[in-house]
Amino acid sequence: MLDLRKLQVFALVLEQRSFSKAAELSNLTQPTVSGHVKALEDFFGVTLLDRHTREVIPTPAGLLLHRYAKRIIRLVEEAEREMALFKGGRKGKLLIGGSTIPGQYILPKILGRFKETYPEIQVSVKISDTDEIAHLVAEGDLELGIVGAKVLESNLSYEPCYEDEIILVVPQNLGLGSKSIKPEEVRKIPLVVRERGSGTWLTAKRALKEIGCPPDKLHIVAELGSTEAVRQAVKSGLGGAFLSRRAVAEDLASGVLREVPVEGLRIKRHFYLIVPERRTLSPTAQIFINFFKSQP
Repeated sequence: MLDLRKLQVFALVLEQRSFSKAAELSNLTQPTVSGHVKALEDFFGVTLLDRHTREVIPTPAGLLLHRYAKRIIRLVEEAEREMALFKGGRKGKLLIGGSTIPGQYILPKILGRFKETYPEIQVSVKISDTDEIAHLVAEGDLELGIVGAKVLESNLSYEPCYEDEIILVVPQNLGLGSKSIKPEEVRKIPLVVRERGSGTWLTAKRALKEIGCPPDKLHIVAELGSTEAVRQAVKSGLGGAFLSRRAVAEDLASGVLREVPVEGLRIKRHFYLIVPERRTLSPTAQIFINFFKSQP
């Protein structure tokens, strides 16, 4: 009979591209992990992984089995979550996602209060950019997410939750005065921006385009992979940036960074609670959503 545990271990080996990392994550010894993969190869009568290179490379058969393994594992997890309904949904695991700003500045406080109320629900949070979180929720790898923009990902429901404002901030040494600047002056400022897929940068680009400041005309000096990296680059004097007011509140209060108003530009946005449109939420997910909506 096909063993679920062996499928879980095999999926980890393929995703980590390493037997040792898979062993560490699954709390098994490396020989046990190798034995599980070998047992699956014997069961199906095919080679699943190419072990002739330093990196673990899946064979075509291995890639095919991985797709089925992910579906089987997800189905078993869904069954476990649904069965928690008979316990009132107050015990179990919940996988959620947050784009950078919600994930770093909103969810941690809410999760602290949620854990006090529901101590037997184990919540795991993945933080990434808006595009990836939306994709993972749509694919069923995450049950729900909090993101900073609507993206072209099908089969998702978007519900506005928290409000945010994106502002232009600069270091004190950039030499700009204290007054507001015209849209055309934004083009002269060296800018540090987030990577493609960031909800903050996507929203800022749309707003800049509307006031006659197309993104392709901006003086971009660096593109970085996280809000924190952009914030630190601005603090070091590399340039200005369009960032969430939530992310730079302490820097503005201490005077390390300064807000520069742009005439005709005020970038207000909502964060969105996203869930799959055609999938029944688990009891634990519904409990979390109800709790999330009740928070100030």
